[in-house]
Amino acid sequence: MSSVPGVAVVLPGEGGALPGLADPWLLDPVAAEVVARASAVAGRDLARWWREPLALPDREAADLEVVVTGVAAWRSLTARGLRPVAVAGHGVGEYAALVAAGALDLEQVVELVRWRADLMALAPRPSRAGMAAVVGDGAAEVARAVVARSGGGTLAVACYDGPAQAVLCGEREELARARWGVLAAGLDLVRLPGRPACHGPLARPVAEHLAAALAELTWSVPAVPVVPNADPVPSQDPERLAQSLADHLTAPVRWEETSRALVSAGAVEVLEVGGAPVLGPLVRQVHPRLPVRLVTGPASPLTAPAPPAAAPAPALAGTAPVRGGT
Repeated sequence: MSSVPGVAVVLPGEGGALPGLADPWLLDPVAAEVVARASAVAGRDLARWWREPLALPDREAADLEVVVTGVAAWRSLTARGLRPVAVAGHGVGEYAALVAAGALDLEQVVELVRWRADLMALAPRPSRAGMAAVVGDGAAEVARAVVARSGGGTLAVACYDGPAQAVLCGEREELARARWGVLAAGLDLVRLPGRPACHGPLARPVAEHLAAALAELTWSVPAVPVVPNADPVPSQDPERLAQSLADHLTAPVRWEETSRALVSAGAVEVLEVGGAPVLGPLVRQVHPRLPVRLVTGPASPLTAPAPPAAAPAPALAGTAPVRGGT
């Protein structure tokens, strides 16, 4: 594997959560140790919890699964010789990217992700507010136009995911009105049920309560550049990464720029950690010919020919419609 040059790694957010996502990695002792350390912090067997049918609708379970599995996979891959040129995570996946690169310690991030999940109760309930994906060519321009015409409420663009996808967040009535503007532009608006209105003004109470915990984090210079959601420039500057994490909940996820930044950092191939393609289709919206491989466990092949992707179909915001990468 060490002979594979120019590889970037991307880590999904909550939308990548699946029952048993970590199980294949548990076959590798390096990855299993990461899950065991996280379980010790959480005070429960996390892998067993994530297998329970009703666990993943719990935000804490879903967030911990994608973060811990992302770190475990990274440790497994790098132990086998992979030397990525950069790493990025979508939504809560950014926490995994920061641990993977060495900017933050696993234990403090497990505690922080658990606290963050609890604080999400301060955001408006999904029955009152949420998120919806604008899908189609020119999605970002249409999303910005709809927000500009909304009259200064809480409607905002939460994610710029790719040329054919952006995500709006706001109150339920605002999203209902936005639908007509999106449809009039010839695009589709797809509601993302159960998702809180993150990456916009409605998440400000959560961000304010999380600020004290963020201020107590101990940062290190990462061994690998991280591309943050709020400031998509590859960076190994702890101060810059800390500021980006502080802005994370109220600033949009700029994933389209992240996809470009990974290539600028030297990536000629992207590995996505997960159980199903979530971020890969978004990366290919920006770079249709860039090889993108899904890595589901330590036995996943890393050098198979990339399938043709001349006209990639829009993916939903780095997320499944039920759970998102917040």
